[in-house]
Amino acid sequence: MPYSQPSCPAGDHSALAMAGGKDDLFERYSVDFGKKYGEGGYGATFAAKDNRTAEALACKIIDSRKMRPDAIKKECQILEALNHKNVICVKGHGMGRDQYQHLYFIFMELAGGGELFDQVIDRGVNAMPESLARSFFLQLLDGVHYCHLAGVAHRDLKLENVLLNQAGDLKLIDFGLSHVYPRLQDGTLDRSKPLRDVCGSKSYAAPEVLAAHGYDGFAADMWSLGVCLFAMLSGFFPLDEASRNDWRYPKLVEGQKHGQSTVQTVYGWYKRTATHLSREVVHLLDHLLMVDPKRRLTMAATRDHAWVLAKQFEQATYDASAEVMGEDGPIYRGVGQLPDTFETAAFMDEDDMPVYRSLGGLVEGAGVPDAALPGLSRQKGNFNLRLFEPADGSEDLA
Repeated sequence: MPYSQPSCPAGDHSALAMAGGKDDLFERYSVDFGKKYGEGGYGATFAAKDNRTAEALACKIIDSRKMRPDAIKKECQILEALNHKNVICVKGHGMGRDQYQHLYFIFMELAGGGELFDQVIDRGVNAMPESLARSFFLQLLDGVHYCHLAGVAHRDLKLENVLLNQAGDLKLIDFGLSHVYPRLQDGTLDRSKPLRDVCGSKSYAAPEVLAAHGYDGFAADMWSLGVCLFAMLSGFFPLDEASRNDWRYPKLVEGQKHGQSTVQTVYGWYKRTATHLSREVVHLLDHLLMVDPKRRLTMAATRDHAWVLAKQFEQATYDASAEVMGEDGPIYRGVGQLPDTFETAAFMDEDDMPVYRSLGGLVEGAGVPDAALPGLSRQKGNFNLRLFEPADGSEDLA
């Protein structure tokens, strides 16, 4: 497979001008195998360098014996077509040579500030302040919004797939499970065909994804964004998984049918209050975590939400049960062309032991919660989450 020369954000193009060819890739870039940033099921990420500019980079190395080269290249092609400050920039990629000919090298910009997951775990028992969570969430929202404009449903949004650089800028990574919607002749996206891949990471995957009844990839991403924000502010997941495999899920479905707040419902299971959260962010989370995707906030509605805009609800007009919904929204332009079809493959992270935290105030006199919180743990992304389901034959709730 030949070396590919992708596009990158403005300012980087002059540094990337070079002829194609596999040999050029390894003349231009070098890998420091003595400095490993991380390791997953298909390979590892090491420190790297641009030999011409001395820019520090990262190199993701994937074993093609565990994942087909065409599936690996699919992720790179998506990243090549995306050009946004909150999406990781790929500098070059290609198969190795000599003793490394079974390895695929992906050189990308360095985001050495760790994962967003670390920002949550490293706070110990302290909840992330809403102001900090908003700054992270807005960047994540911008990156995902851009992907959607480009026709890309990420399908594995999670705290581990968001890196920070030294300046604190977020970088969305790992598009191995993404789906690219084709464009019609008029330039609009064709989202008429429901997706049926039961893919993603268990605690972040939307209910309709796990139910395997067909789903819209953009709506599924909105649920995952809600899980990310909930975890940032609470220190635990709202559910272990949004299916009947989790005892909490039927209770959440029933609560939403009766118009109950999702946040208050979840905290109530553990005899806790959500008094540390503003009513604006509770409202946002309630509507991002709607089980029914038709009632879930769209990207346009989320970007216009009061909490996202750092505004407060007016007391006289605030309605906790009101739905900020609607498919209509601003029309944006200027997104690069993407390939119409790709075959999906899984990129997996190594599992760590769950980290349990207890945030939010206990209800006075309630004592210790009866049920354990869903642990905040690193999640494995997989193309078929149903491989890991109990064989009980039960149907997921609609």
